[in-house]
Amino acid sequence: MTALVSDQRNLIYSRDYANDRIGEIAPDSWTKEIERVAFVALPFLSLHPSLRLPISLTLGSTRVYHMASELYSCQKDAATIFYHLANTTLAVGALAATFFGHLLGLVLTTIQDLSIETAHLLSFLKNGQIPEALKSAIKVASHLVYLMLLSQGGLELAILSLGLQAVILVIASMEAFEKGENLEGLGHLVMAAIRIQQSVSVYKQLQRNREIEKIIRARFVGQLHEKWQFPSDHLPVGIEVDGVRIISWNVLNNAYLDWVIIKDSQGLKDSMITDLNQVVQADGLTHRDLTIAEMVTCMTDSSDLIALQECGHPFLQVLESHLPEGWKMVRSFDKPQKDQAVLLYRKDKLAYQPHLSEVTRDSYPSVPKRPLQNGFFSKVGQEGSFRVFNAHIPGDPNLPAREEYARAVHKAHKEGTTTIGLGDNNFQREQMIEAFQKAGFSEFSLHAPWKTNIGPDHKESKAIDLFFVAGASSSRDLRPIEVLSRGNLPEMIDLLNP
Repeated sequence: MTALVSDQRNLIYSRDYANDRIGEIAPDSWTKEIERVAFVALPFLSLHPSLRLPISLTLGSTRVYHMASELYSCQKDAATIFYHLANTTLAVGALAATFFGHLLGLVLTTIQDLSIETAHLLSFLKNGQIPEALKSAIKVASHLVYLMLLSQGGLELAILSLGLQAVILVIASMEAFEKGENLEGLGHLVMAAIRIQQSVSVYKQLQRNREIEKIIRARFVGQLHEKWQFPSDHLPVGIEVDGVRIISWNVLNNAYLDWVIIKDSQGLKDSMITDLNQVVQADGLTHRDLTIAEMVTCMTDSSDLIALQECGHPFLQVLESHLPEGWKMVRSFDKPQKDQAVLLYRKDKLAYQPHLSEVTRDSYPSVPKRPLQNGFFSKVGQEGSFRVFNAHIPGDPNLPAREEYARAVHKAHKEGTTTIGLGDNNFQREQMIEAFQKAGFSEFSLHAPWKTNIGPDHKESKAIDLFFVAGASSSRDLRPIEVLSRGNLPEMIDLLNP
């Protein structure tokens, strides 16, 4: 299952444009008509993210002028001077902050909108203007919720903020039509419809996230033993990103079989893993290695890129000899290693760029010299490229390895490019979402097609083989038959989802 992950801070751009007006303009002048058109158009222009910073800088400047003018012309009693001085200071602070960080500028602007509207609300209540006070209270609530959204993000806050803005716009539209201001009335009504459509879209995303969490929630499976008829303790998973089909699989290195055969840490002793652990060559190659090599060869029929983790040297030797013509292997290391990750790719579909690729040994400071494979590929015969991180994240929950991995991915990602992080994450979806958000990503997809592994502590099935995608136009989960067209993968998936 997959869903877009976003804190929604960048979905909505909102400010009280009434506080940005320069001042009183003659009603029948051309300047007034230009102002009317501008303030109707601005909310629509702000729907495009690239225009929001210029709008904030322009309107922030007019707000400073407006607030300074009010300070200059206000009654000279202490309370009034303090109120307008505070507003002028906030306007200047918001404009200055926008130059250094747009989000901070928006926060300060919203704080000012909130304080101004709160003053209006108190004035209406004091004068007994109940209808006006109710409309003002809705605006206060809207500013408060938007401020919370800017501060912490969240789908629920986004839905509430959009809903309140839609109500305010409908009210403003009705009032404009009553005054004969049809341009403003129509503009507010159309923008209200857009806010409603945005709220519906966010609600669907919220429902999708809840559906995903329900499906991939850890389930107790107990001791499966001989029921597990698969040659690895992980199931393969796959996605399609902008037309490129990618499969990831931790194939289980022979060096770590004691955890299965002797310690029985996952309840998989006497399974197919045990049955196939028969050495057939002096270098340690087993029947299990041969079986996995055949399965990977089968995967090449329906994929363009295959990422493998926990690969031993004898296995890689036989796998490379089994690869179909037109496929190539990129190892993490040229020299034989006990354990390494590899990338396999179709040469007629993808071109590997070694000068833009690397294998780092410092990406996990908490686990020194732990390698991380980072490969860059361009598409053959068409525009497009992407970077892929093939990871086996250290699984100790007491170490910050998942945060270190997320920071490495964020450091390499460039705006306008596609970055994919895949492999055995050793942590579940919500934990990895938190790690990527801490690293600085605000919008990305995190695919967890199905549960892939059994945790040793509680014998629960978990979805820990994940795909992170940032900057792509589209991505989707591959179906089991698209990952492995022969064998019993669907039955094994069902076994982990009792």
